[in-house]
This record gives sequence, C-alpha cells and structure tokens, in this order.
Amino acid sequence: MYKFYSIILLMTILNLFILSLLVHENGRLTPRHKRSFYKTYIIIILAAIMEWIGIIMNGAAAWTRYIHSLVKVLDYTLSPAIAYFFIVSIDHDVIVKKYMGILEIIDIIFIIVSLPFGWVFYIDQGNVYHHGPFYVIYSAIYVLMITMLIIGFLHYGRKFASSNKKSLFAITLFALAGIIFQETSGDFMRTGYLGLAMASSLLFIHYEEFCQQEMDEEGKEKSVLLEKDALTGLYSRYAYNEQLKKHREPPLSKTLCALLIDINGLKKVNDTLGHEKGDELIKETANAIKIAVSIHGKVYRTGGDEFVVILDLTSYTIKEFIKVMKKEFSVYRQNTDDALDIHVAVGYAKAVDYPNFTLEQLIEVADREMYKDKARFYRDYRIDRRHN
Repeated sequence: MYKFYSIILLMTILNLFILSLLVHENGRLTPRHKRSFYKTYIIIILAAIMEWIGIIMNGAAAWTRYIHSLVKVLDYTLSPAIAYFFIVSIDHDVIVKKYMGILEIIDIIFIIVSLPFGWVFYIDQGNVYHHGPFYVIYSAIYVLMITMLIIGFLHYGRKFASSNKKSLFAITLFALAGIIFQETSGDFMRTGYLGLAMASSLLFIHYEEFCQQEMDEEGKEKSVLLEKDALTGLYSRYAYNEQLKKHREPPLSKTLCALLIDINGLKKVNDTLGHEKGDELIKETANAIKIAVSIHGKVYRTGGDEFVVILDLTSYTIKEFIKVMKKEFSVYRQNTDDALDIHVAVGYAKAVDYPNFTLEQLIEVADREMYKDKARFYRDYRIDRRHN
C-alpha cells in the first residue's frame, strides 16, 4: 500500500512540476499570476508530502512521535490553504478571497492551540495518530473552505459563456471527487492530492482558453476601432486599404462600381465658420452618402472630405444613388436653421468598362472623373478654387 501511495505522490509532484514549467513558459501570464500559480502548486506538493510522511510515520518508532505531530500540524494547516491559493491563482479580486484568508488564519491558530490538548488530533504513546474530540470543528472549517472555493469558482465563471461555465463546473467536481473518494474509502485510496494536481492542470488549460478569448475580443474591438472612422462612423482609411488588398487581381465583378466623392467648398467653411462647422458638414455628407448607398455597397472616408463608395449595381443605378444623396442634402438644409448647402464632386468608374483593372486602378479612374466634376463646379459658379 505504501509503495502504491508513494508512486501516486511522485506522479502528483511530476504533474505539478511540468505544470509549473508550462506556467513559466507562458508569455501571456503576468508575473503576478505566475507567482500565484507557483504558490498553489507548492502548497499542494507540501500538503501531499506531509500526508505521505504522516502515513509512513503512523506507528513508527516512539522517538519520532513529536516529528509525527509536527507533520500532522502542517498537514492540517496546508490542506485547507489549498482552496485559498486556488482562488487567488485564478482571480485576485474574487469576493470570497478575504473570508477564505480569515478562515485559514483561524484554522492555523486553532490547530496550534489545540495541539497540547489533543482536541483535533493526538498521537498516542505508540506513535499512532487519532482524531480528537473537536476534529469535527476542523472538518467544518475544511468544508467551509471548499464551499467558498466553489462560490469563488462560480463568481469567476460569470466571465465565461455557458459552455465555459460547464467545463469549469466539471473541473470543480473532478477535484471534489478525488477528495471524497479518499475520505470515504479509508486509508487504501489516497486520491485527494492527485485529483487536485490533475484539476490544477485542467484549470490552467481553462484559464489559458479564457486568456485567448479575452485576446480575441480585444483584437476584435481594436479591429472595429481601426475599421471605423471616428468622426463619421463610416469605414476608415485602414478598412479601405484592406479592401484594396482583397482586390489586387482582376477581374472585378461586372456589377461593381467605384465612386469618388469630395466636398466642394469645405476650406472656406473651415476658414469662415470654424472647424466645428466644417466637421458638421463632413458628418452630414457622410450620413447622406451612407443612406444613399444603403444595402448596395460600402462607404469609406479616405481623407478629410473625401469618400470612396464601392457600389453593387445589380439592382441599383448611379442615377438612383445620386438622387437619394441629393435628397438627403436637401433634408439637412431644410431641417436646420443655420445649415449650409452641401455641394459635392462625384466621379465614378464601372468595372464592366474596365475588365482588366484592379479595384485600385478603377478608383484612380473615378478619382480623375471626380476632379473633372469639381472643376466644372468651380467654373460654373465662378468660384476661385484657391480659397475654397
């Protein structure tokens, strides 16, 4: 039996040693989290060794009686502490951590004070270990620590999706199963610390998955921030460049159309009415373009007052797009007392007319057409472009 239990202890220690290496090599964990994991594994190893020594020393030579007592004191103080360090390793801010720490201090004081009186346990003259009359108090403290551990896990589990909570609950049950099997099967089934070691491995895997999920979510949030223009809510220059990368090779869809839209007279608005009014003009123009595009494409703000539209003409036309856009300009003008007239220059190019062009080349054609339209606007209105 001792040989079998010694092998179980060795496997437990090896498990936690390898787990410590994985923690050490993990680049995502902060030094604080790493220390918490290390402490948990060390406490489990020490508690397991104390239990093993206690079993070996039970009934040994009488001169080892006091050493036996010291070993049991360490066993009885370290075992409940595992629950506390488990919680700290996964969540430093969990509510029950403080109460578990207080309970662990009470346990240590109670075990030490009761030692001369044999309240929790005593070692007889034959160096045989026995439960004392108040062993039930220690058991109650131990059960409370386990209960708070479960509460802490549930609190920690609120961060996860339903599927992640189930796996966390299963890990908790696995750790408890090892303890329950040991406590109910007598001295021949020492599975408590092996179960805790394996649960530690599973918990680390679970924690790693959670860290990866957090990183993925942060990545998505950053991607959204990069892809969206802060002022208008349209797709950004970054998103526009990504779109160009996707269409580096021809042919493009025959129904695709690229439009370049630029606000006329924005410089004059900024110079005479201020940049706040200029920003308002940009936002209202962006909103009108977005409404006009609707479900038929995407709008990108690629410069201060420049917009690129990628339009699908399957069930839509350029004429319809411009009509809706100008209607929205009129709505803005009518509904706002100090609103300005919005004038834009528009240039477009259809992929069907340039079958061997990439998207970037098609946009260059639209850009040239837009500047022609802008020149016509300033010529027709007899406006000096240098001041507008």
